Amino acid sequence: MTEVNLENITKLFREELKPLNSRLDSIELTLEKHTKILDTHTAALDRLLKEKKDREEEKQVSEHRFERLENWAAQVGEKLGIKLEL
Repeated sequence: MTEVNLENITKLFREELKPLNSRLDSIELTLEKHTKILDTHTAALDRLLKEKKDREEEKQVSEHRFERLENWAAQVGEKLGIKLEL
């Protein structure tokens, strides 16, 4: 029979915890993979939201320009005596 001392207790705990440590290592690897995937998805989502915002801003600018162009065309039409259907 082995002697009960701190060294033997430590060895026993190490042996008993090997399966748990192995499982924790596996979980850590899985978590690392999922974190990388999540980072990739987050970056893609950020890009898509930025593109959407840029398109909305471009649309607003285009609408404003078109509105000004329509107003200008209406003024020119009035001066020339032409009725424009806008």
